[in-house]
Amino acid sequence: MKNKFINIINTLLEFQEKNPNIYIGGSISLILQKVIPIRIPKDIDIIAPQRTHICEIFHLDKPQHRLFRRYKYNDVLFELFYNPKAQYIEYTIKNKILKLSPIDEIFEWKINPPYIFNESTSKKHSKDIKEYNKYLRYK
Repeated sequence: MKNKFINIINTLLEFQEKNPNIYIGGSISLILQKVIPIRIPKDIDIIAPQRTHICEIFHLDKPQHRLFRRYKYNDVLFELFYNPKAQYIEYTIKNKILKLSPIDEIFEWKINPPYIFNESTSKKHSKDIKEYNKYLRYK
């Protein structure tokens, strides 16, 4: 697990350097901010404050007929979300900065999701919300 997590962090650092106006959200942001325990996320949520397409972010030829917002890069699956009100905090790791979504912004999304989750995602969000409540108590 440790090597996979290190690979994710290195990929995020490389991604952030190439995409300074895209923020890192979701579980990995909560893990780095020490709100939830370390786990290997199934994907990395990336937040764009301006409308963009995942193909533009990763410099891919955009298929004319398909809309998609997920892309696998360095064995890490990225999922793009648009939020014009997105904010970020700066998180320093390995002498570099990651722009992470604030904790409250992530949990606002987890509590009021824009779409229906499947059963395993709902369980994961429920666990995260319990951890968030613990975090708030000891903050």
